[in-house]
Amino acid sequence: MSPSHRPDTMPPSRPPPGEEELRRLVAHLRHELRTSLTAVIGYSEDLLETLEGPEALRTELEALRGAGAAVLALVNERLGAEALRALSTSTLPRLVRALGDACAEPASAIAPLCVRLVAAAEGAGQYALIPTLCRIQAAGVMLNDLLAGYALELLPHAPPLGGMPKAADPTNEARLAEAPSAERGHILLVDDNSVTRDVLRQWLVRQGHDVEEASGGDAALELLRARAFDLVLLDLVMPDRSGIEVLDVLRAEDLLGRAPIIVLSALDEFDGVVSALERGADDYVTKPFHRVLLRARIRMALELRRHRERERAYQGMLAELRHAR
Repeated sequence: MSPSHRPDTMPPSRPPPGEEELRRLVAHLRHELRTSLTAVIGYSEDLLETLEGPEALRTELEALRGAGAAVLALVNERLGAEALRALSTSTLPRLVRALGDACAEPASAIAPLCVRLVAAAEGAGQYALIPTLCRIQAAGVMLNDLLAGYALELLPHAPPLGGMPKAADPTNEARLAEAPSAERGHILLVDDNSVTRDVLRQWLVRQGHDVEEASGGDAALELLRARAFDLVLLDLVMPDRSGIEVLDVLRAEDLLGRAPIIVLSALDEFDGVVSALERGADDYVTKPFHRVLLRARIRMALELRRHRERERAYQGMLAELRHAR
């Protein structure tokens, strides 16, 4: 193996991002925030249109939709075209932090509202509402993680994974190590590139996750058949069996859906990403990875797995109620 491919060899340091790169990054942040808000607002409106229940439920749902709409208005204002035109390496930190501060109150209201709504739905016997409320809560988690993450690990000082690692912040590392166990997971990392696996594994372990590795598609399938995982990070391009082929086998063996799957792709592999999503992958991230976005995606995927388990339980409860009638 050549020195440039040894797992302990790190890529060269990247220069600080230029203003054009910053604009693209902020545009990407705006897209991700809007995606989460589409779920919060859209699902809330769907529930309001079909709700047949106590007025208290409607009031809470309207508050939930209002919280999402308030954050969306701030995102559109603070990250709109005019703001991007005025963006520079010196103004970006203030812009992102100001957005996080402005959105803090309405964004932090989403999860408690969902918790209250789930309890109210259970009390009113409106069990059919609960799976959708779980999806809204997962989107709210993603939203808060993006806002907090980009503010805490500001972009010009946080190179993507795959670049030279940032000097550890003892306070931040301690905070991550003390993260609630519900935010940690048993993760399968599938990638034929040993450098990528090594960088990602070390970072994931620092977040408190338990990580197993597979160097290819066949090894990944053996592990997935043998035991359960909370999340799979699956590379698209591998020499023995591609990520697409892994998804096809999982579907054929009725193993798809046990754990959320996040596809790892290069920027020029968009067609492969689309095929993976069509075959049952839950999300994707592009290489080189940005820590804030990857952490938010992983957190949302772990939330999704827990909500799927709750959803299955509620669907079973509904089936029993229909049978009893």
